[in-house]
Amino acid sequence: MNITTNGTKLKTVRTQVLVAGGGAAGISAAISAARNGARTLLIEYNGFLGGISATLAWIGFHDQTYRQVVKGLPFEFIERLRAWDAASEFHLDPKCSSIVGVDNHLWKVLAIRMAQEAGVELMLHTHVVDTIREGDRIAGVVVEHKSGRQEIRADVTIDCSGDGDVGARGGVPWEKGRTGDGLVQAPTLVFRLGGIDRAAFIEGCKDPANNYREWLSPHPELWEKMMSRIDTEPMFITGGFAGLVERARRDGEFDVPQSRIVGVKSHVPDEFLVVTTRVLGLDPTDQSSLTEAYSRIYQQVPVVARFFRNYLPGCENARIREIAPMLGIRESRRILGDYVLTADDVVAGRCFDDAVAMGGYHIDIHRPSGTWVDSRNVEAYTIPFRSLIGRGVDGFLMAGKCLSATHEAVASSRVIPICMAQGQAVGTAAALAAVSRRSLRDLKPSELRSRLVDQGAELGQSLGEPDPEVIERIGVLPKEESESTGADDIVATSETAWVR
Repeated sequence: MNITTNGTKLKTVRTQVLVAGGGAAGISAAISAARNGARTLLIEYNGFLGGISATLAWIGFHDQTYRQVVKGLPFEFIERLRAWDAASEFHLDPKCSSIVGVDNHLWKVLAIRMAQEAGVELMLHTHVVDTIREGDRIAGVVVEHKSGRQEIRADVTIDCSGDGDVGARGGVPWEKGRTGDGLVQAPTLVFRLGGIDRAAFIEGCKDPANNYREWLSPHPELWEKMMSRIDTEPMFITGGFAGLVERARRDGEFDVPQSRIVGVKSHVPDEFLVVTTRVLGLDPTDQSSLTEAYSRIYQQVPVVARFFRNYLPGCENARIREIAPMLGIRESRRILGDYVLTADDVVAGRCFDDAVAMGGYHIDIHRPSGTWVDSRNVEAYTIPFRSLIGRGVDGFLMAGKCLSATHEAVASSRVIPICMAQGQAVGTAAALAAVSRRSLRDLKPSELRSRLVDQGAELGQSLGEPDPEVIERIGVLPKEESESTGADDIVATSETAWVR
């Protein structure tokens, strides 16, 4: 393939493994590929690694009976952050399984350090502008950066772009959004508040009238268990305060298209991580749609911050401390693979013969055309290698939220630790194929699984049974729960909620 610009052949870089996207999945993929002996190049359009994982607390290391289903490289990151006093312990939660607080700035430092330690070559401030396809093989990408346009060829290309850009531009089939209307989950711009009076905020959470966590309130025994430990719980999740939100809306002080306050009381005593902003109707693959979404959602930040000061106990002195540098897009293109992971697989906890990663986070759909969320509880499940291989092409893998899964299944597998586990799997597979000069589909599942287990990954081999003491202390939600409200409320149908 002769790629030119202005009549001049592009300079070509060659590598064994190319990873496009330096977010949670991409970092893991690149480090794993390099550690397994492959010459590896990681492309990222930001000037830092981590993507959205550098803005959030991390949820999803455990299943809904509190067994740690994600280990390996993702857990190594946490252990190294803890050595720097830059990550909390795991805090268990009946709905979200577990949460761990991360110093987002030191996470960016560690991500680059670990990539360099592994021998990964980095190419930052670099955009993928095209995919090189030769017959049925994805052979690399074309990029644009400060030095101009460049061709990068690789034995194996891994799409960790989050939007499936490499696969889509290479003609690999893809889907987007839910069946019927193609709408994706509502995105959020996360921001951090400081100046919270922790004790007063907790007292407000204890008031049943505030209903700070709607998933617990229908289950008195779970509510009591949480109330018995909330004073000493360094961090916990909120998803409620609907009555206060409605009051603020009636007062004309809350026009954000959300009906709950979603967020995390951080392990930093005076901080709260706000996950409440949202717009509806975003197309994350369309520039004008993205621009309008950013324009609208930035205007919501001061509104939500003012709500905290005026309506939430202990937040009278709350001030914006940090706004995430990017929109948290929960869903975009999903590249079709040799297998499509489904909601039934996730809910039933299916174990695949070619399993290369695990998950246990609930199906958590931030409604594409409503407020609040749809949720289904799940069993610990596995992700097959076939869901990480692009359909109909050779030399191409994907990991993160662009894996081969349905709209419902990706609502579980999209969270940071599970994306990292996928990244470790595809990075390892890419190195095995590239170093031995084999096709990805010629790799034996047993060989790949054995290598991953040797690297500390959890594929069910050491999961064990749930700990009765932990179950008794935290409690477990029933498998089947009532549907949450907010699917068709007046907020969701208002014109100001939608990006058109």
